[in-house]
Amino acid sequence: MVDATSSAPSSWRRIAILILAGVIGAFQVGKAAVAVPLLRDDLAISLLTASLVVSAYGLLGAVAGFAFGVATSRINARMALVAGLATVGFGSIVGALAPTGAFLIATRIIEGCGFLAIAVAAPRQIGVLAAPRDRETALAFWGVHLPAGTSIMMFAAPFLPLFGWRSLWLANGCIALLYALVIARMHLPADQPRAAAAATHADIARVIRSPGPLLVAIAFGIYTLHFSALAGLLPALLVERLGVSVAAAGSISAATVVANAFGNLAAGVLLRWRTPLWAIIGGAFAVAGVAALGIFASSAPALVVAGLAAASLAVTGLVPASIYAAAPLVMPAAGLLGATLGLIVQSSNIGTLFGAALLGGWVEQLGWSTAPLLFGTIALIEIAIALKLRTLLAK
Repeated sequence: MVDATSSAPSSWRRIAILILAGVIGAFQVGKAAVAVPLLRDDLAISLLTASLVVSAYGLLGAVAGFAFGVATSRINARMALVAGLATVGFGSIVGALAPTGAFLIATRIIEGCGFLAIAVAAPRQIGVLAAPRDRETALAFWGVHLPAGTSIMMFAAPFLPLFGWRSLWLANGCIALLYALVIARMHLPADQPRAAAAATHADIARVIRSPGPLLVAIAFGIYTLHFSALAGLLPALLVERLGVSVAAAGSISAATVVANAFGNLAAGVLLRWRTPLWAIIGGAFAVAGVAALGIFASSAPALVVAGLAAASLAVTGLVPASIYAAAPLVMPAAGLLGATLGLIVQSSNIGTLFGAALLGGWVEQLGWSTAPLLFGTIALIEIAIALKLRTLLAK
């Protein structure tokens, strides 16, 4: 990657514009989750089909994230961003016209392709716009895009019956298309030298075999496993075990996702204070492991459970921001940031895909009271990875 900003200050305005592109992409993640009841009524689809509408993003990323990272490394980041936003917009608008669940799933896959392009291209460009001293902080701030976009859609849920899910899809599609024009008109520096623009087969193998990219990718996957398990089934815990109303459980869950977004922002501050990446990751999951004891305690009141869940998601929100900041540090060679990010995105989507299912199956077989064992194991694995990263980054 070219150090185009070696002597120039960070372009925080343009960095913020790129982060907003990620937030718009993340709108599409959140919109499907909040629209499930309306989708089932309007299209007469089963819960399984509705879940596929929601999970199409995660499934696509789990299968093709690395391939998208490699593919987008062959074009400059701005072109990839414009194409990604346009694809998201097209998929969302066409999805608003869906007559069947299968048709809607197909359009969700189109949207997912666009979102993957955004997820890989935006941090590449942010790395160029940030001065070297600010690069870790800027990439950490990028991590806020997913919880921010998702939580905004969650807070829109109470108004959804007033205008319908099709209007939500149309509005999101138009926003994405308009923002594609904004990015297209921006002046952005080249994100990598022309000679290194395309990852070769040898480069791809090098990324896969390098311990750095693999470690940060696995760390991100463990994080998203934790996030999707806790955030995804927190409403069920509140309703089934603690007797909280469905509406209140939804609001509490949305608030915990917002807490996660603030954790992402806090990571940027910690990195600016030169807090070690490994310490942020390990410390966050040490706290999360302890918090799980209270979240799933049978005697804990709903207010305590909600507070501990918010704290757990807030502190683990430090992790994705740290992983994005670590990506340029662990990529095996210049020009391979796109492939490295693709591997990270793929691992994160694998975690998202299986997190809620893992906790749901665990609780169904062993009960809510045993959930701390699962979350404790997740925390220990993440701490072990953090310690390994400490050794790797010290070299």
